[in-house]
Amino acid sequence: MTTPRPEDEVSRRLVLAEAVAELSHRALRADAPEALLRELLRVAVDVVGTDYGTAVQLLPDGRLRLASELGPQPMPEGTILPVAPERSYVRQVLETGEPFLADDLRSDPRVTPPRLLLARGIVSGLAVPVHGPHAVTGVLALHSSKSRRFSRGDVADAGVLASVVAHAWEQVEHRRLLGHQAIHDPLTGLPNRALFGDRLEHALARRSSMGEVRDDRGIAVMLIDLDDFKRVNDTFGHAAGDYLLQVLSRRFRGTVRPQDTMARLGGDEFGLVCDSMLDEATAVDLAHRLRAACGEQVDIAGSSVKLMASVGIAWGERPLAEPLSAASLLNAADTALYQAKHKGRGHIQIFDERLERVTRRRRQLEADLQNAIDRDELRVHYQPVRRAADLHIVGVEALGRWQHPSRGLVPPSEFIPIAEQTGLIIPLGEWVLRTACQQVAPWQEDPKRSGDPLWLAVNVSPRQLDDHHLPDVVAETVRDTKLAACSLVLELTESALMPGDATRRSALTRLRETGARLFLDDFGTGYSSLTHLTQLPIQAVKIDRSFVAGLPANRRNAAVVTALITLSAELDLQVIAEGVETPEQLHTLQVMRCEAVQGFLLDRPDPQPRLKPSQFVPEQGAAPAEHRLTAERRPG
Repeated sequence: MTTPRPEDEVSRRLVLAEAVAELSHRALRADAPEALLRELLRVAVDVVGTDYGTAVQLLPDGRLRLASELGPQPMPEGTILPVAPERSYVRQVLETGEPFLADDLRSDPRVTPPRLLLARGIVSGLAVPVHGPHAVTGVLALHSSKSRRFSRGDVADAGVLASVVAHAWEQVEHRRLLGHQAIHDPLTGLPNRALFGDRLEHALARRSSMGEVRDDRGIAVMLIDLDDFKRVNDTFGHAAGDYLLQVLSRRFRGTVRPQDTMARLGGDEFGLVCDSMLDEATAVDLAHRLRAACGEQVDIAGSSVKLMASVGIAWGERPLAEPLSAASLLNAADTALYQAKHKGRGHIQIFDERLERVTRRRRQLEADLQNAIDRDELRVHYQPVRRAADLHIVGVEALGRWQHPSRGLVPPSEFIPIAEQTGLIIPLGEWVLRTACQQVAPWQEDPKRSGDPLWLAVNVSPRQLDDHHLPDVVAETVRDTKLAACSLVLELTESALMPGDATRRSALTRLRETGARLFLDDFGTGYSSLTHLTQLPIQAVKIDRSFVAGLPANRRNAAVVTALITLSAELDLQVIAEGVETPEQLHTLQVMRCEAVQGFLLDRPDPQPRLKPSQFVPEQGAAPAEHRLTAERRPG
């Protein structure tokens, strides 16, 4: 071997330094990594003086991939190399992380002769590891057709070039991960909303590009919402909720076809795109199987958890009011999901013409509701609450109404859900609160009234309770309108007052600090639990009208109401019965010693309610069943 002259060695160092600087800069950008590797191998072959340069990458599954090769007979990039024998020099480098040098690969006792290289005339070789962030990720090898002894300088030069390879692969992997994260959900690994929309657009574009070729199969778009998922988070914690989502995601993937796109759209909502599906019945059958996958138990913290799922389906071949597009299909599926959840837990709904009409009406109402406050179309009606014993008015409940210019009086059951879903419930609720306080404050100053000030009850939705500004709004409104101290009542449903929700518990504490009282509304519906009566900071319970409606004939209803009145007395809670519509119901509640009553028998909601003594003439003791109205009820 000829010893290189000093000037040649200096020239070699300069060439290598300049090449490494340029290649390192390109590696950081990770632009065209294949071209970068080819250029790097050319530098390595020139600087070290060999015939072949090879970059081998270790894949996650243990296979070896030829990333690039330079030489007289290069193999194609991406070739999966044969399984390396245990004594191969490549395996030694990967396992030890140390360079390997061989003057003659044909007779080196340390390794099995590499037949693939020897068949190409290779005699000697130098291989250095490509170090990744945590392990060796590949090998940079230089081969010569002549027997030669590689120097320490050759090893050092190859090591420097291997570090450039490592940087290039790291950048490629980093960009791949970023690209994957941009279109996949990090928790479940499913496609996210962006990729879901892209796959749907692609499926529709494919069908449009088919021209006259007819595809009788359709496209199904499904939206899946997990019922009661929030209870899992509240009961077991968010880590358990995440685990449940991961389990269900794996089940969903195992249920759908390989070509379908199952995505997590956010929270507990999933989406599915099924292209080339036979018919609607097939789509519905798949929805049933997805729902069944949710119904299988999952063990969490020693407990078995089962969920139900609501599914909304849009079918791509069904004539729609709008052109067949990703947006129209998603809107249709969303409408179907809304209807499914409206029916209760675990329902499957497919979009049809009736839902299309409902959707158009709903969208128009939503648009109109946006301007209802500014156009002075909202009203507040009041329904009195009376003491059961003597029917003296003790409070009024404020009820929002919408006087639509063309539709007339829109029922709250129709516009409140829209306001909830769109977020309009926040400004609408604040308007009702302020308006009611302004109107009721003067009524409290009526010199004819005696006893405690007339209290005002205002309904608060779960969406409002999540608004951290609500306690400040309540305090400011009471102060500005000069409503009597502690006379404001906020009525909340059980779903808004779940004891396990720390955020809402904090909101309740802040609301109590304003001086407002909290009433539990519609008790007996939703997730009724007697533990709520002991764990929640409430002062009164309103028995749902569904229990009152059965009195006095329904013995079970009567037993529940009696038990609730007795328990509330022990807990120092006031009990108000809603929906009193017959004298018999009123009489029964009086006998049960219910404290307060409310209903159409006594008062209908009205903008100016009669804040006068009862229309009834109560007798001494328990009121007789034949009590009748002495005056006609006012329309409301």
